[in-house]
Amino acid sequence: MTAQVVDGYPARPVPGEIPAWVFPAADTGRLGNGMGTLRCDLPARRLAAVRLVLDAGALREPQGRDGVATLTARALTEGTKSKTAAEFAAALERLGASLFASADLTAVRVALDVPVTHLPGALDLLAEALRSPALTDDDVRRIGRERLDEIAQEDADPASRAAREMRAVMFGEGSRAARPTGGDPASVSALTGTEIREFFTALSPREATVVSAGDLNGSGIDDLVTAALGDWAAPARGLPPADLGDQIGKAQIVIVDRPGAVQTQLRFGHHVPGRHHEDWAALTVMANVLGGGLSSRLNSVLREEKGYTYGMHAGLARLPGSALFVAEGAVHTEVTGPAVADALAAFAGLPGGISDEECTRAIRSLADSAPAQYETARAVAAELADAAAHGLPADHPRRNLAAVRATTPQSAVEAYVRHVDPAALALVAVGDAAQIRGPLEELGYADVTVVG
Repeated sequence: MTAQVVDGYPARPVPGEIPAWVFPAADTGRLGNGMGTLRCDLPARRLAAVRLVLDAGALREPQGRDGVATLTARALTEGTKSKTAAEFAAALERLGASLFASADLTAVRVALDVPVTHLPGALDLLAEALRSPALTDDDVRRIGRERLDEIAQEDADPASRAAREMRAVMFGEGSRAARPTGGDPASVSALTGTEIREFFTALSPREATVVSAGDLNGSGIDDLVTAALGDWAAPARGLPPADLGDQIGKAQIVIVDRPGAVQTQLRFGHHVPGRHHEDWAALTVMANVLGGGLSSRLNSVLREEKGYTYGMHAGLARLPGSALFVAEGAVHTEVTGPAVADALAAFAGLPGGISDEECTRAIRSLADSAPAQYETARAVAAELADAAAHGLPADHPRRNLAAVRATTPQSAVEAYVRHVDPAALALVAVGDAAQIRGPLEELGYADVTVVG
């Protein structure tokens, strides 16, 4: 608040300018075994979030073992050599803690949430899961069956199927990035406990970062992390190097046939640089202008004006060292052709410029939502862990927010023109090929291929 003096008397205080919210700062460090550390103190956040990221994602799986990273991550929480799965779960529950592990193209990620007061015991359990997981043959077989059921569900979901097929068409044949992160039925069925244990023993603390966030003042978190993970030894043999593979950037339309489908799930894609690039913030603004809300260009036409869809969304899909500029949504089958034509027109119209109002609205959507988006320790820890997994510095989230706020209509359009060619978009359409192939071919945009 600021106050002025008028005729010798203080005037009524008036509100001052509200400072822009900034992402919480994190302190960096490194353990003796080479593991990186990030600590973010968040006063009054009494639930501590610990996130461990290991550079051991699907891109580093041995040849012919697709899905081994995913199954290994899931097996880590299935008990240890001294505790059955039920005993391990009960030990976590007594502390009010939860432990979850997953894998993606980039990393194996382990997430621990626990009240700050129970951090010591929870970190001991995390260390036990990492040092001596059970990884039994029976557990691996059960997790494999669960993964096969999950694959079937993913195949049945149009949005998941479109996302998977988009990767297949955007990366060269034989590239690991072109195949499902969690493996396919054949590769998952072939995995045994031996492959899981071999993958686990190749995980290295030198290629890992542990992030802790919450009300950590006085918790002794640095000593706790050192005691829990500092003596985790490096393996005798590591994992093969990661290779994203060749990128394919050409106009193409791929239909995933779903006979009788009443809707068509659309997904447009184009390669763009990753978060390390100076144009990242501007590209996120352009994606928001295209499909960031009901007033975005795609929704203004396809939803509000023509009623083709309940909603379209555009954004940047993060990949290791790269990204995809994507737009997606479902439209009625009978209007698939006109909807795609309008969407392509929206992509093609962006190089002509965006208004000050569009740019301001996008920046507010991206930046003003940050305080709510990162309100919890979980959200802050996850963002810091993701930055670490992609080799970005701890202050990247903070700098990126500042870059978003500094974006202008001109800088946003210039970034889009540098990296997105509207005449070279890939389109995946999951729908009834008998009904939508003809209208899509009539657009004359690209050759149409139908897959099962």
